[in-house]
Amino acid sequence: MTPEDPQENDESQPGKAFSAPHGPLNVIISEGEFVKPLGDSAVPFFALLSVALADRRNFNNQFYFNLLNEAEKLEVFLDDHGAKENITWYYFREIIASIRNCAIAAFQLSHILNRYGDYHPAEPAQYSAEFLSQGADAMAHLNNFVAVLGNEAVAELKKLGCEVCMTTPGIPDYKDIGSVAKLPRNLQMENFKTSERMIMHIAESYRRIAVKVNREHFGKKTPPAEFANMIPTRINETKIKILESSLHNIQSEYDTHIRMTGNATNDADLLGLRAFISAPMHLLEMARWLIHFYERHESESYSGVGRGNVAHLVDKNLVLGLVSGFALFFAHRFMMMGKRQAEQIMSRMVRMTRITVPVPKPAGFHARPAYYVTIVVEEHGTDAFLIVDGRKFDARSVLDILEAGGIAADKELETVEFEGDERTLTDLKILSDSNFCENEQIPKELNYIRIARNIMV
Repeated sequence: MTPEDPQENDESQPGKAFSAPHGPLNVIISEGEFVKPLGDSAVPFFALLSVALADRRNFNNQFYFNLLNEAEKLEVFLDDHGAKENITWYYFREIIASIRNCAIAAFQLSHILNRYGDYHPAEPAQYSAEFLSQGADAMAHLNNFVAVLGNEAVAELKKLGCEVCMTTPGIPDYKDIGSVAKLPRNLQMENFKTSERMIMHIAESYRRIAVKVNREHFGKKTPPAEFANMIPTRINETKIKILESSLHNIQSEYDTHIRMTGNATNDADLLGLRAFISAPMHLLEMARWLIHFYERHESESYSGVGRGNVAHLVDKNLVLGLVSGFALFFAHRFMMMGKRQAEQIMSRMVRMTRITVPVPKPAGFHARPAYYVTIVVEEHGTDAFLIVDGRKFDARSVLDILEAGGIAADKELETVEFEGDERTLTDLKILSDSNFCENEQIPKELNYIRIARNIMV
């Protein structure tokens, strides 16, 4: 055969080798010949999957960890053999990828539920009961997703001529969530301390992320139809990944510098902050993988590709409900409680000083200057007070500032005092020098006031 013969590199001939330009040598295998190696490679995955198909318990995180790993191995095997670019095997590969996505989401949730008692989050009892109840419901939905997709994977393989072994020899007995025995907690490390600077850094970093989460309005349970319109422009897996990674970095710093030290042992707020780092981190990862599943396998842009459509198997409204109504909602709740603890830690550690500033002209502390003061205080997160005629008023509260402003007007005071940490007072001085932005531009150093004001509008 001459080099010019077109059959030399014909990729359609089974068993024939071809070489892409500057690429490795490849061997083409027919769809039928692929059945045997696939069947051999899929045995561990389907043996584990059979447990989920036969028993609908909410398993612990060990089960989902093994399932997602076996799904990933099978998905890699399929990708290595070009299944996602093959019309016959594309759909089966899509099902396996979908099972992996759901297994990762289930692993993250089961991890939280399994360790919830260890976290000891400082939250009202009704909040804990609500989370655990809705968490069990969410796990039931994820289990059902895996079961429906698993049955479809078995059926699709049979259509393609591959018989699957669904026996479970050697598969361990996976326990229910919450039934893991624990060793005694008796390690003491009170002699080890960390610096106040590191504690302040971790608390400030956490608070900044909590502010971002709050600005995204994750605490609103958006109806599925409305939430779908927010993907991917307002909500997408990249945005969730950034928040999740930021929390992961904070958790790593906390575990390195604070956990098991005397600082955490003797400070309930600092000890409790760990729960408000970890729980929302896992919930954000759960949300990220479900958003990925929705965008990749439920979106209309992928419909009609291959032989089937995963969107017909799993109700996308249930998926979106788990993201908005559960994962993001509770991530927001945990982070708002954590934000308050971080602020308490920060307020105890700062050095309080005072400054004297003139009363805004001509109308004093009415709604606009009062609101701008609260934005400055909220930006830095530590306690600050407006002091009028010897009385302290909470500078986080517009109502408190309005009351203080009324007293200042009644007594015809021309100056008042602010008490707080240096950074807060520096910005309040800039605000005061601009007459609290009464008929003046907001200084560039206080651009966050403009951002917060626009968000409110």
